[in-house]
Amino acid sequence: MNKKPVIIDCDTGTDDAIAIIAALYSPELDLRAFTTVAGNVELEHTSRNTLNLVRYLGFDTKVAVGAAQPILRRTIIHSGDNTHGDTGLGTLVLPKTDQPFYNQTAVETIYEEALKADGELELIPIGPLTNIAQAIMVHPDLKNLIRRIVFMGGAKYGGNITTTAEFNIWGDPEAARIVFAAGIPLTMVGLDVTLKAALNLQDAADIRRIGTPAADVAADILDFMFERLGRGGEDALMHDALAVGVCINPDLVKMKHYFVDCECSGQYTAGHTFVATNRIFQGEPNCFVCEELDLPAFKAWLHGAIARSKA
Repeated sequence: MNKKPVIIDCDTGTDDAIAIIAALYSPELDLRAFTTVAGNVELEHTSRNTLNLVRYLGFDTKVAVGAAQPILRRTIIHSGDNTHGDTGLGTLVLPKTDQPFYNQTAVETIYEEALKADGELELIPIGPLTNIAQAIMVHPDLKNLIRRIVFMGGAKYGGNITTTAEFNIWGDPEAARIVFAAGIPLTMVGLDVTLKAALNLQDAADIRRIGTPAADVAADILDFMFERLGRGGEDALMHDALAVGVCINPDLVKMKHYFVDCECSGQYTAGHTFVATNRIFQGEPNCFVCEELDLPAFKAWLHGAIARSKA
């Protein structure tokens, strides 16, 4: 099997953690590094959550620390809301590793691994696109070294942080615009499909029965998600795991090629991903946009990935 060399850029909160677990046990991926960014919670927490989780599960994959705030905007990230809990993992507390973060920044790690992969590296950003945009700005040749970016973010229609914007893109719209304009092949795994990627109590019970530390972590996070839903919060949506799944198996979704850009200056629309759906706008298509989800196939993939933690 030819493994895909990938870096996952993450703002590790609840669904990010499940995505990381699925990625770690997916034989199709050659995980070169995790890079961290502020998003669901502050950078201190997203970085520590990522490192603690990866080391707790016994992996020595690099974890490099990235951007603490958006490129231009003031910090908008805060802990303690109802979505991801005080530190990002709901009520889950992982053992704190004494191992260090990688000795390069996220930007330099992305560039370093892109050079090593000789044009085959794929990026899976599942948080704001700050690190990716900074890497493109610092290393202009990077756009010729990345095979594809499969990112969780955006929406063809609607939003989840405002009526027009999805959280990850809203978190750093200027970064998103830089990435959209870079000329790197893009796949947008947005709310059009991730809002359909919900797990239920039976799914959680099936994962719990796997009986491994990885499965227990995922099940504990799902328990928090169901409790959150009971308080009127978000469902057990696997936004980020779906991006990992699409990178591995694009047949999980149906997608179309569009021109996509990001609105940065609108008073009410900042962070809106503009998807040119008609011929009035003649922009050259730059992004595959996921529009439909095969939910049973996605659930089977996710359960299978976590079940491989038995090996």
